[in-house]
Parts: sequence; C-alpha cells; structure tokens
Amino acid sequence: ECKKVLLKASKITTIITMKLSSTLSAIFSLTNIFASATAFTPSPPSPKSLNSKCLHRSSPASSSSLTSLPISSNDDDYGTIVIGGGRIGSLISKNAKLLGRNDSIADSINADGEGPIYIATRNDVLESIVEACPEKRRKDLVFLQNGYLDDFLTSKNLLSNTQSLLYLSVTAKGVEPVDGITSVNPEGLTAATGLHAQAFADRLADLGLKCNVVSAEEYRPAMFEKLIWISTYMLVGTAKDCKSV
Repeated sequence: ECKKVLLKASKITTIITMKLSSTLSAIFSLTNIFASATAFTPSPPSPKSLNSKCLHRSSPASSSSLTSLPISSNDDDYGTIVIGGGRIGSLISKNAKLLGRNDSIADSINADGEGPIYIATRNDVLESIVEACPEKRRKDLVFLQNGYLDDFLTSKNLLSNTQSLLYLSVTAKGVEPVDGITSVNPEGLTAATGLHAQAFADRLADLGLKCNVVSAEEYRPAMFEKLIWISTYMLVGTAKDCKSV
C-alpha cells in the first residue's frame, strides 16, 4: 500500500514539475519578444532593489524643455549620439546627433570622440550596432533595452557598459512622456548604472523625468525584477487575450 502511495505521489510530482518547467520556458521565450521594447505603459511594480536611501536622483526640470532644446546634426557640437529614431530615441535626441536606419554608424561616429552613445533600438540589432561602432568608442555605448543582456554584453566584453531600466511611457513620437512614478515610489523607478549613468539621468531631468543612478550591484536585482515582471505581465495578457491587465 505504501508503494502505491509513493508511486502516486511521484507521478503527481513529475506532472507538477513538467507544468512548471513548461510555464517558465514559455515566460522566458516570450522575453525575446517583449524585452526588446524600450518603453511600455503599465503601472510599474515597487522594486525593493531600488531603495531611495541608496539612490542618487536627478532633479526633474520643466516639461517645457521638450520643445526648447535644439537638435544637433553635428556630433562635434555636443558629443552625444543617439542611435534609433523611434519613440525613445527621438525623445532623448535633443542636443544630440540622431542616427536613423539609413545612417552609417561606422561613418557617423568619430573614433576619437567622447561622450555617450545611446542605443534606443530593438535587441535584435544590437550585434550589428556594436560591430559597426569604432572599437575605441564601444566603452561609450549605453544600452537602453529591457531584458537580460549579460550574456551578449559579456561576449562583446561590454558587461561594464552603461545600462538603463526605463520606466516611462511614450505613446507616439513627439508626445510628452509619462514618468513611472507611483505613490509608493515618488522618486521614480527608472535606473541607470555605469560610466554615463549620470549623463543619462541629467538628460532625462531636462525632460522632466526622474532617473536613479545606482551601482552595478543595485542594478542587477532590479534588472531581473523588471525582466520577470514584463515577461509574466505580457504572458498573462496574451493568455487571457486582454487589452489591458
């Protein structure tokens, strides 16, 4: 009788394990689809990893700065480059050189120049962007993508590069952004780490948006929290055929 009970328990455990494995596999396979978005609209969670006591917060500026700053077409004017002319790229391109689909990255980036190079594109083009960037300037690349980039960055020897988790929404190009601020996190949830983290925080501050500059150790759990959140959030929406979750 005991053998029958143990056998039944073993079968139940196996079924549960298989279902759990299948669910996790589905979540992380969807990550490749949804993690490439650089902005999204749902209300963000409250990451414990972004404790306001250990963060440096940029001071928000008036949203009028959205229209007050000129766009530079000359890299030598400002030293800042934005790759990707979508909603996020266009938003942060004030006082920067904006490179679109038809612009040559290799020809547009001064190998002897300085300053951040923000990549506001989908994950699936990161390989070609890194390879086209002059080797001396790759340390200046700033990755604004969602998802887990560690393996890719490690393969390119760029794991210490600047990264940012964006908690803001831009519904269309030219539309004023909505910051990821909640009553629980009035300091905002957007975070950045690395060489150009403060420069990025200052750029967002000029747009009236908040950004927390954190250490690499503080950034890592926040990255996983957002990865898990966006993956499961989109999975639930897809499974339930929801227009909103």
